[in-house]
Amino acid sequence: MPTYGGDEVNALVIDVGSTWTRAGFAGEDMPKAYFPSHVGYVEAEVEATETVDAPTSKPSTETDAESNGRPAEANGSTTKHKTRHYYVGDSESAAWRANMEIGKPLEHGLVKDWDIYEKIWEYALKSRLHVNPADHPVMVSEAAWNTSALREKLVEMAFEKFNSPAFYVCKTPVLAAFGTGKHTGLVVDVGGDMASACGVYEGFCLSKTIVKQELGGELLSEQILAMLKNNQQYEPTPIFDIKAKAAVETLQQPQIDRFGRPGTTDSFLHDMRLRTVQELKEATCEFIEIPFSEQNAGARPHKPFEFPDGFNMSVGSARFKIPEILFDPNNYMVKRPKRLENVQLMGLHELAIKSVVASDIDLRPQLLNNVVLAGAGASLFPAYADRMSFMLSNSIPGGKIKLHAPNTNTERKMSSWLGGSILASLGTFHQLWISRAEYDEHGASIVDKKCQ
Repeated sequence: MPTYGGDEVNALVIDVGSTWTRAGFAGEDMPKAYFPSHVGYVEAEVEATETVDAPTSKPSTETDAESNGRPAEANGSTTKHKTRHYYVGDSESAAWRANMEIGKPLEHGLVKDWDIYEKIWEYALKSRLHVNPADHPVMVSEAAWNTSALREKLVEMAFEKFNSPAFYVCKTPVLAAFGTGKHTGLVVDVGGDMASACGVYEGFCLSKTIVKQELGGELLSEQILAMLKNNQQYEPTPIFDIKAKAAVETLQQPQIDRFGRPGTTDSFLHDMRLRTVQELKEATCEFIEIPFSEQNAGARPHKPFEFPDGFNMSVGSARFKIPEILFDPNNYMVKRPKRLENVQLMGLHELAIKSVVASDIDLRPQLLNNVVLAGAGASLFPAYADRMSFMLSNSIPGGKIKLHAPNTNTERKMSSWLGGSILASLGTFHQLWISRAEYDEHGASIVDKKCQ
């Protein structure tokens, strides 16, 4: 157990991703908490009465109030403001509620909604880990391209809202490298929202090597929805709206009785559909070891899949074509989102090569010999490492390329968290924490000095 301030305490490690959040104790092999980062919330208007002090020149009396045509107690003004009730966790955010929206804490890897981000921390620490955050140092992950302003706000939240005795924030590529036993390497990370490549040298991110783009697991799920709508004229019905269903033949439209939930928001419906196709994606999709062709894909066996509403299909070449988007997005994307209409996207191997080229020439062999594959957006697909190796070897003839990835799907989902667990449990790491005393003395700006 790590020592902090002379006492043996467990540090806490929190890794909030765009799709999933992982939280647990440093030194352990797996996080205690693993739940969606998407949070449900219902807004309601609340009336509040603000008392206004009467002017000292003419005290307010009952007669004065009556003469103005209002009761004497109405010396205040009534205002309306919106308040949110949040629903965090797998079961809570997936349970249907009238007018419940789904919100995300991150956008392009950076914290966008601090209220949701804070609620995720609160849920992880108090409801899942059952700890008092004032008793434990806290380490959190951050995107390699995080800004100083957001880092300072993160430190303020840790010390002011959660009263942490010590705090540290570490960049995701560094944690992913540590999670696979590396302190130098090229980290290719595909998450739910973003894909990125970044060089890491001796435990530090090389900022000039950061290459990123909006190409992640959720985009693939959106492409599956578009493919089903275009090819089969089918939109999945999430389980919350299914009252009863009948068995149907393959590719026949489902026969279901719906609950007809009034007040279902677009964001909740879309999120539940994404969760449904997530199951299809994980159960059927995989890479071909070489670039996709209909001939190669057609020779592979089909895989059956049935949706919750009874619609079932045998997935053939499409189960290889969807993952191909990650290596050739401009040619295989089914429906390009409006936000990406004028964006020239790169394949994952091109991201990696661009990152390596941006590094010092003497460092490139080390990076190529230690390519770390991280993130659940792509690494869960079978043959991902083989395909990445093929693409990099063809793009860099003669280069000595060696890939490293956790052996199991569970470890691949948790690679950044595992790196944090290892790092925060090192005996020498206690020197790196930002202590409460240092925060009180120097303020939030100390984060850029101590967390590099």
